Formats: sequence, structure tokens, C-alpha cells
Amino acid sequence: MTRIYLIEDNPLIATTLTDGLREFSGCEVVATASTCDEAIDWLESNPDGWDAAVIDMFLAQGNGLTVANHLKDRKSPVQRTVVFMNHATSEVREGALSAGVDAVFDKSLQLEDFYEFCRKLGISRR
Repeated sequence: MTRIYLIEDNPLIATTLTDGLREFSGCEVVATASTCDEAIDWLESNPDGWDAAVIDMFLAQGNGLTVANHLKDRKSPVQRTVVFMNHATSEVREGALSAGVDAVFDKSLQLEDFYEFCRKLGISRR
């Protein structure tokens, strides 16, 4: 089962995504963070504790782009990063992709595509 680290500052969305990832993608959310610093601290302490990081761009403190840039050269070749945000404009998509994320999805328009992407990851614990 793919282990997801969820970085999302809205508790309702985090709960909904946790349930949806389990039900529709067969993934397990192993931990969550609501701020940039909290996310980076957890990632530093758990470098092998996740298979995919799902990152919201706008957080309670800091932003997801900082987290994505932090992971760019630190994640293993099998780990994936995904930005899942509202209003994914072309400029934001370009910035996220240049920060090394594997995919960018708009929360309001691409929920099914997001779940399908996560389902196809099919990463199992090593």
C-alpha cells in the first residue's frame, strides 16, 4: 500500500482526502502537516517513512513550493511529490513542476484524476 504524507492546512479537506485516498486509491495516509516547517521537520525525521507527498500550495504557515523545493534533491528516485491545490494556474503549475514535483492537480476540477494518479502509483513498502 502506497504511504502518503499529506501536507494540507484545512482539517476538513485533510480528513476527506485521507478517507478518499484509502477508498479510491488504496493508499494510506501515514502522517499530516499543516505548515511548511512542520512538513519539513517530519520529512527530515522520516526520510523513508513515505512513498508520496501530497502538497497543498497554500499552507497555514509558509507554502508548498518551499516543501517541494526542499524535497527536490532529497527524495529517493521512487518517492513521488504531488501538488494538490485550488486554482492551479499555468504559472503555479510551472513553478511546481520546476521544483521537481511529479504532478499538479486542481482540487476543484481534477479530484478523480488525482485519485487515479495515486492509485496507479502502486508503491509497496520495501
